[in-house]
Amino acid sequence: MATDEPLLPSGLVEARRTPLFDFRSLPDALARSHRTTVWAELHVQSGSVRYIDLEGESPRDVRLEPGDRAVIVPGVEHHVEPSTDAAFFVQFYREPDAGMIPGPVAVDSRRRFGPWEHRGRDLDTPEEIFEMVTRQYVDVVQDELLQPYFNFGPGFIDWQAHIRTVTDYWCHVVLYAPDYAIDTIENHRPLHDRDPFTPELFDRWLRIFHDTVDGGWAGPHATTAKKRATGMAWAMAQRFLGKGVWRPEGQR
Repeated sequence: MATDEPLLPSGLVEARRTPLFDFRSLPDALARSHRTTVWAELHVQSGSVRYIDLEGESPRDVRLEPGDRAVIVPGVEHHVEPSTDAAFFVQFYREPDAGMIPGPVAVDSRRRFGPWEHRGRDLDTPEEIFEMVTRQYVDVVQDELLQPYFNFGPGFIDWQAHIRTVTDYWCHVVLYAPDYAIDTIENHRPLHDRDPFTPELFDRWLRIFHDTVDGGWAGPHATTAKKRATGMAWAMAQRFLGKGVWRPEGQR
C-alpha cells in the first residue's frame, strides 16, 4: 500500500468494479485528470501504475507495483500513468444502506417524485449535477421505451453506484474539463447489441434530459450540459444506427 495512504471510512461495502484495464484499454476519461464522487481503490495486478493527487491536504505521487493499491478520495482531482505492461482495476464503494435496487423503483432515498422545483441557479456544483442525474433517472426508469434497458433481473444494477458514476461523467464534462472529448459511446454497445437502439429511443432520451435540465437549472453550465447531451446522442446514433438515420430535433 502506498505511503501516507488515506483509509477507507469504516462501514463501506463494495459496489461497482471496473474491468481490468491495461495501457491500451484505459478509457480517455481515466487517462486524463479526473475526480470520483465516491470512495474507491485502485488495485494493480501487474506492471506498475503511477498515481498522482493533484490537490488535497497531503497530495501523493506514488508508484504502485503488483499487489499495491491506492485509496481514491472522492472529490480529489487525480491522475494515473500506467506502464505499458500494467494491468489494474478500480473498486468503488458505497454506503451499506445504498442497497442493490433492481428494476424501475425509487432511485434515491430523498424526495424522488415530481413535480420538481426549479433550483433557481446554474448547474454549477457536483451536488447540483447529482440532483439533475437523479431526477433524470426517475423519469428514465418510468419510461416505457427506456426502462427495459435498466431492468435485466434482480440484483443487476447498483443504482447508487450507477448514478454516482453518471454524475462523475457530467461533473467532468460540465465543470472540470468541458473542452475534453470523452467517449462513453462504447459503454452502451452491449445494450444496443442486446436490444438495438431506435431513432425514437434517442428522441425520448434527449427530450427527458433537456426537460430535466430546463425544469431545474438555468445558466451557462446548464446550456453546456444540454449541448453535450445533444452531441453525445448524435454521435452515438451515427455509430450505432448509421449516418443520417437520426438527427436531433431542430437539425432535421
